[in-house]
Amino acid sequence: MGGLVLISLGLSDERDMSLRALEEARRCDLLYAELYTTLLNTDVERLSRLLGRDVTPLRRRDLEEGAERVLREAEERRVGVLVGGDCLAATTHISLLLEAKRRGIETRVIHGSSILTAVAETGLSLYRFGKTVTVPLPQRGIPPLTPYRVLGENLERGLHTLLLLDLDVEGGRHLTVNEAMRLLLGVEEEECKGVFTEETLAVGAARLGSESATIKGGRVRRLLDMDFGPPPHVLIVPGRLHFLEEEALKFFAGCREEDLRGRERYLEDLEARTEKYIRSCEKVFGELRISSLPRSIDEEGVREILGYAEMYLRDAKYYLEEGRKASALSSVSYCEGILDTLRMLRFVEFDW
Repeated sequence: MGGLVLISLGLSDERDMSLRALEEARRCDLLYAELYTTLLNTDVERLSRLLGRDVTPLRRRDLEEGAERVLREAEERRVGVLVGGDCLAATTHISLLLEAKRRGIETRVIHGSSILTAVAETGLSLYRFGKTVTVPLPQRGIPPLTPYRVLGENLERGLHTLLLLDLDVEGGRHLTVNEAMRLLLGVEEEECKGVFTEETLAVGAARLGSESATIKGGRVRRLLDMDFGPPPHVLIVPGRLHFLEEEALKFFAGCREEDLRGRERYLEDLEARTEKYIRSCEKVFGELRISSLPRSIDEEGVREILGYAEMYLRDAKYYLEEGRKASALSSVSYCEGILDTLRMLRFVEFDW
């Protein structure tokens, strides 16, 4: 009877496999190993010895472009695919499961340890993480804008950010914590939004789940030249910290007291300024008077423009309630800009 089984290997080497994973792998007629998604301290020879049967390596294109062979075999025989970390952390494997389901192939998933949960070893609460994003390997002329923007969105909400660092196992390339920080600092130089600066608190981690795991935390300027050792690496930027998380970062990541102080000042100032500007705009809308207008501009046209300003004001209040402080400040700034323009054109009269 056929079937497709995705079997998680865990974070470090073949010893991270659960008993259920071992049992399922030994029941399979054919075994493949996908070892390109993450870097493990193992290979197909060691896996074959442990499982007592041959394990065939799969390259990236074997699953992303040539999954047809694996699926055809799974229609007649029980096929196991060994995957580093947790087998459903990568969308490629979800796509494989979906296609198997469409063909009526029985599927089974054996979960394992994942970097998505191992980051709790830093002392940061998993419940306080926002969207996870990957920092890609450097490409000439293509800055990592998406990671920077996701980081900014998470920080607006006070959430931690896990930045996965890209690697090319087949090509022998990997992104280090230091390189990732420099890439983000490069984006900061262009964007100037204060999302990732040398004063940002960050945590770099390497080889989590292994006996040589390394966790180091502090301001970016202090981490830039630290040695994190061999891959795989991840970078974490904390959001708002619970006092227990602060204590954990001191003990587990070596953060200093001064690293943890003054971090919220920018966000707190941002919130206070936004609330102040919202009150000013509300006051104006309650008191402004439309001036005498030239023939080419009528009152209806001015009120239409005022309607746009009011929409920006509503957006600002909504974003502030949602904790999206930078978006709130941007929206209320648009509102102020429209009002100031109308006043400078002498289409309305008011005082801030």
